[in-house]
Amino acid sequence: MIPPLRFNALVYAATIILVLAAGSQAQVITNTSDGALSASIPFANLTPGRSTTPSSTQIQFQLRDSNNAGYHVEASAVFSATTSSAVAGGATIAASDIGIGITSITRGSSVITPRTDSITAGLNYDPGSVIATNGLTPYTGIGSGKATLADIIANPSIKILSGPRIASNESTSTPNNAITVTITFGLLGQFFTPATFSGTLTLTIKNGQ
Repeated sequence: MIPPLRFNALVYAATIILVLAAGSQAQVITNTSDGALSASIPFANLTPGRSTTPSSTQIQFQLRDSNNAGYHVEASAVFSATTSSAVAGGATIAASDIGIGITSITRGSSVITPRTDSITAGLNYDPGSVIATNGLTPYTGIGSGKATLADIIANPSIKILSGPRIASNESTSTPNNAITVTITFGLLGQFFTPATFSGTLTLTIKNGQ
């Protein structure tokens, strides 16, 4: 028997996730050009259907830390959706439909080694590689190893990454003294109520692991 559809609408509009960042003493968080991190991450228009492969997009940022106690990164998020047609008994895109995971950590040549940087459980996966089996959202939440934007919203200032001291200084003028982190977002095209949506993910780096 063909499983029932979760959503009943025919089309669904593009979306943008906006990622911002903040810093604290002895730590710096920047984009990959050492500038302020403020990036729009667009998904293309998603086609309704029973796809098995999510659409994915990503953002990269750099962390610098010279504190002897190391660092940790906290995340908070907000999300909103605006429908453009009647729900008509269906459901609108939700933050729980957007998978989020840390998919890469690379280090510059001046970074202190060996490293024990740790991704929070549930965020250490690639949302773009998750295969849906029934045309519905394949992300089951942070507790089952597939975190969503809803998990970040429900847990403001959740620690997503931590590690020991990164380098001898946190200056952006010092070459190769940062680690580069990639966050990937995933979203499966489904029979959503037609809508546009946006969210903001705010990252903060602090002392200590």
